[in-house]
Amino acid sequence: MRLWLLGDANEYLADEVVYLPTLAQSVKRFQSRHGLTPDAVIGPKTLFWLNQTPQQRAILLAKSFVEKTAYLSQLPQPYLLINIPAFDMVLIDNNQVVLSSKVIVGQPARQTPVMTGQISNIIINPTWTVPRQLLRQDILPQIKLNGHYFKDRHFDVFDFDGNRVDKSAQQWQQEAQGRFPYRVVQRPGGDNALGRYKFHFNNDQSIYLHDTPSKALFSKADRDLSSGCVRIEKVQQLADWFANRLVIDKRTWNRLQSNYTQTQWFALSSTLPVHMVYWRAWVDDEHVAQYRDDIYQLAPATPVSLFSHKVPPCVRIVVASVFHKNKTGSGKLVMSEALSRRAQASCH
Repeated sequence: MRLWLLGDANEYLADEVVYLPTLAQSVKRFQSRHGLTPDAVIGPKTLFWLNQTPQQRAILLAKSFVEKTAYLSQLPQPYLLINIPAFDMVLIDNNQVVLSSKVIVGQPARQTPVMTGQISNIIINPTWTVPRQLLRQDILPQIKLNGHYFKDRHFDVFDFDGNRVDKSAQQWQQEAQGRFPYRVVQRPGGDNALGRYKFHFNNDQSIYLHDTPSKALFSKADRDLSSGCVRIEKVQQLADWFANRLVIDKRTWNRLQSNYTQTQWFALSSTLPVHMVYWRAWVDDEHVAQYRDDIYQLAPATPVSLFSHKVPPCVRIVVASVFHKNKTGSGKLVMSEALSRRAQASCH
């Protein structure tokens, strides 16, 4: 019954006790629009979303609509937008989606921050200088188990005067037990953690966008897997857009397309804004309501009451419309252009 009310089932089956293929397909549709693996298995996350009340759904969708509308209305184009809980990136230019890509964001313990920046450089064949925290937490435990780890993964080790340090596997294992006063840099190549491209923008949290050698991770539904930086699936397409639009030295860029070992920074004719947002609900281009998990547990502990005097008028307007089905009964959300304008105007 709930799947029918939410628009994911095409027919009302109140007394259904057998898990028929038609019901399984309805569950898959429900899972897909909640960012879950569409496997028809009723797991904890599917149950969580099935048990959300209409009021909870309406408030989440309405508040997200208001936040998204107000935010996007003031953005100059072109820009990159990364929606963290959706694991998604879009490149917008001339009011068109030029590129859409899956992304991998930070783990809950190593969150990708909500932030805005200006991409000022693109680096081809980047090196990776391992941050001290990741060195302690991720790399040194590997060294303790395998003293050949630096060599196998093409890392160079330097002292803090910039001198390269060479040691035996056993010596590296011993060093990993102590304070480890060295800087570790991974050379460019197929196994470099940053992959083929890095998109640099100044910020005080050492966050950037980059490629990855672990392409299989993009097939996962839950992609909060990184240490905070954002990995891009369609990185070559994004790099090509930069090359065509913003890279100044196109001759060197073209020459290095067949080179996988030379690191080169490229300046841009203008910066490109990048916006990292945290929107958990929206209506997509097919007028289907999409919801995503609160991967970083940022939602307030006490939800706002739909009927509270503190709810802005624009939220009330959106809530009044978000559960109207269209004439086909498909569960698609309908909001007239006039109602949308009223909602937007009442938020300013």
